[in-house]
Amino acid sequence: MVEDQLSLQPTKRQRESDGENEGPEPMETTQLFPDAEDQQLTSYQEDSILREILNESGITTLTPSDYSPSFIKRNFILLSILFSANHGAVVSCLSLATARLGNLGNYQSSVLYLSYTLSALFGATYVVKTVGARNSIMIGMIIYCAYVGCFVIATLSTSQGIQEASALCGALIGGIGGGFLWTAQGSYFATASEEYALAKSLEMEESTSILGGLFAGIYLGEEVVMRMVSTIMLHFGWSWRAVFSGYFIVAMIAAVLMMKVVDYPSSEEDQRRNRSQSLFYKSTVTFRLLISDPKMKYMIPLSSAFALSSVYMVTFVNAEVLRTALDDVNSTYVGLLTSITSIVGGVMSVFFGYSSKSIGNQSILFLGCLSFFIISYLFLVNPNIKIWTLPSIIFIYALQGVGRATFEGTLKAEFANVFHRDKEAAFGNIVFQNGLTTTFGFMIAASDGACHEISKYCICFHDGKVHNVLIMEVLVMIFSILAIAGYKRAKYLHEKEQEEHELESRLLGEDNLL
Repeated sequence: MVEDQLSLQPTKRQRESDGENEGPEPMETTQLFPDAEDQQLTSYQEDSILREILNESGITTLTPSDYSPSFIKRNFILLSILFSANHGAVVSCLSLATARLGNLGNYQSSVLYLSYTLSALFGATYVVKTVGARNSIMIGMIIYCAYVGCFVIATLSTSQGIQEASALCGALIGGIGGGFLWTAQGSYFATASEEYALAKSLEMEESTSILGGLFAGIYLGEEVVMRMVSTIMLHFGWSWRAVFSGYFIVAMIAAVLMMKVVDYPSSEEDQRRNRSQSLFYKSTVTFRLLISDPKMKYMIPLSSAFALSSVYMVTFVNAEVLRTALDDVNSTYVGLLTSITSIVGGVMSVFFGYSSKSIGNQSILFLGCLSFFIISYLFLVNPNIKIWTLPSIIFIYALQGVGRATFEGTLKAEFANVFHRDKEAAFGNIVFQNGLTTTFGFMIAASDGACHEISKYCICFHDGKVHNVLIMEVLVMIFSILAIAGYKRAKYLHEKEQEEHELESRLLGEDNLL
């Protein structure tokens, strides 16, 4: 694309360092903007005027934005608040699923993530490309409400058959909504980052880090509130029916209020591309990117490490360690302790977002993978869950918070940077990779893992069945190590591609001067 070639032309400083001092000097601001001779234009005004000039001349297809940097940021914060309220209700129910429903909760979560994975792989990108990112988020949030609603139905009925049917059907429908939701959120995030970078005159990497950190901070912060709701309501005598009904109401209100969020129009280039693509192509771009782009396969361990660690926390720590170590038979402290993960994650997300320029995303992602590794390692060397104390358990939830911060913020910022040309497909891959790994994780957790009697790592869960926790612990540690190696390889390939594009644009520029 011509605009990509323009953005990759070497700067004056780069030309001087390369010994390329010959040729015309860049035009001054007053030459591009004659009216600026007597007044000082802001960088945002210059960018807006420049984009209009490029559009009129046909050099680029960027859509001029009339939004100021502060408005773009406020709008993104509003989206983050509403998105997080809806999703906070969902993840709160997910945390309570295994604790309240036992093995049915594991199977329900498996169905949820399998549906979530398939919708991202086949269909979610079509919806996003057809109706836009904002509208797709709203549709996903409304569908997600079905998953929360199934918990209300399960608590209203005393029939085991109705409870199982409502739980599994709600998970199936909710997973489809989740696939739409996260694919669309990634697309909206990438677009907002581009707008903010142009309006604020920032590098794209810095813009994605800032907005990614803000989103993750708000997302995890609201998750704290939503998780604590169950603990507070139960403490004051409210029933589980009231708890799940409250979550359902919050999820619905947030979905409706999404209409207040700005719906960014697609660029002319994206519109032309969408018109030229078939329904089948739009529906399968996630899978196509996974197969065609060599960088994507190396990003899989990063998503998988987080997914497996999350499953381990939900199915073992939440459901069994708290019940045994803290005598929490009613799951009263699940919401309170899991909120520690969200608090730490929210604070660290904002910190990582604003400090990524100085410490680098690679160091941040390494810290997240190290946190996941330590969690499993500590339980591996201390398998007797009866000896775990409250401070040690709090430390585990804090480590998970650090890891979550890197996934919710830094990792998604890296996807926006590395795969900025295919943002719907890129974020669809995050959903696919995370969802597929989580599905298998819950299946492993629900199985006995070749355990027939109680032993060091074969633990009897509260549902009366013996489960092998060693498998999940080893998998988390392996993928945490592979994640770092895979990311370094993907980053190397990305930088190599950038160098090739820059060299190509330089050669094209020299050809045009001949």
